[in-house]
Amino acid sequence: MTQVGEPAAPAVPPAPPPVKTLAVALVHVKFESGIDIYDVEKGGKVKPLPAGGTPHWGAGAVCPAVYVREGGAGETKDLKIKVKWKQTDCDGKASLHGESGDGKIKIDGDFDIAGDNGEKEVNCRFSKKPGTVANYGKGIDFSWKVTAGGKTVTATGAAALLLFFVDAKPKPIAGANWPYEKYYLRVIDWATQWAEGKQGEAAVFKDLWGKFSYKTFWKGEERAHVPHATGFSYWPHDDAGRLAQGLNKVVEPGYAAANGWSCRGIAHLFMECLALHGIQCKEVIPLTPKPMAKAFLVHNWEITLAPEPNWYDEPGDHYGGTWVKTPTTPPLYREVRTGLKKKVDAAISPPPPEKPLKIEFQKKSGVPAQGQASPPLFFSNHWIVEYQGKLYDTSYGIEHKSTDITDYGKRALAGWLVKVLPDGAAQSGHLWWINPEPAGMAFVCHKFADHTLIKHVEASN
Repeated sequence: MTQVGEPAAPAVPPAPPPVKTLAVALVHVKFESGIDIYDVEKGGKVKPLPAGGTPHWGAGAVCPAVYVREGGAGETKDLKIKVKWKQTDCDGKASLHGESGDGKIKIDGDFDIAGDNGEKEVNCRFSKKPGTVANYGKGIDFSWKVTAGGKTVTATGAAALLLFFVDAKPKPIAGANWPYEKYYLRVIDWATQWAEGKQGEAAVFKDLWGKFSYKTFWKGEERAHVPHATGFSYWPHDDAGRLAQGLNKVVEPGYAAANGWSCRGIAHLFMECLALHGIQCKEVIPLTPKPMAKAFLVHNWEITLAPEPNWYDEPGDHYGGTWVKTPTTPPLYREVRTGLKKKVDAAISPPPPEKPLKIEFQKKSGVPAQGQASPPLFFSNHWIVEYQGKLYDTSYGIEHKSTDITDYGKRALAGWLVKVLPDGAAQSGHLWWINPEPAGMAFVCHKFADHTLIKHVEASN
């Protein structure tokens, strides 16, 4: 015991616990959905997004990614996030959790922290995704939390990500005439906007087709959209070489807006929208049976119920009016009045009466194509899409009830353009007097049953 007068030894206080500190920053994000994305620059150059091996987010890059929605066929969930830390006394197990501002997307991953300073690429997974088609192409806000050593902090970085969610794993399209990279960013944006909030093939297809066709009061049939959601116009001029004939031109910035798009470009856009959502389809090309027919008359013509042949020795020839070219004004031809009549050889006995020809094939009004109220009068070929036992004319917005090309033709085509006769043309003993102002061309047409439409199937998935 302490003696009186002796000093007491001071008590030694316990050492204070170390102060835990933790700061974490996200360095990069790499999405691993297995779905490749490509962009097309002005001038047609194709580039992958992101460039090979580089992150989707980080080092100044912000690139989009496509995943299959929650529960969709072929769904993937993996991604990698690189984190960098500075810490004290938080060594050991750590977890990373990210959540979108709307709560529809959650991302989680586990890793180990060791050392005061360090970095690691963390294998992460989507723990929650939207259950329907979704488009976050303009960015979605994320907040990130890291927990380690019993301490939870907010991580910096990757505050906004670009994400698209499709209905099912995409089905790549293949074919000799399908030379495109898969999948174009602009198509991804359209295809997810147009089917946003939907799930399942039937609902997604209905919404996508709805951007090419809708119910109107014109004979109760579906029709194309004027204007179209893309803003593009169908065949606004007569220079086919300038039209957006292929998907790569449809998605090139400014190209189709300046030059218009064709039936092929429209069909390929629709096919790629379907393929992106895992929907199977085929490219079908109806062809004119040359040399018997020059072109076919699509949707916007009608023939009189009881045609009266204009030429007694050519009863199958029907007059389709006289037209002058208007290369920059749809429908690219303008009908003109004419003194066209038939004159016969006086040696024929008895000579048929000389009289003006009767127009038996008439151009109809009110039949639009995508983005175009007055589409061209005829084509030598056409592009449509086959899906689940039906043919879909994407240019004119019309659904056909089977894949039989003859049935398609009976409903879609008025007939055939077989000749174009200029002023003063003489042929087979006939003489046509064509005196319009300006000079025009007489169209000679045949009924649809006179020739056989050819069905050519190209690309499919």
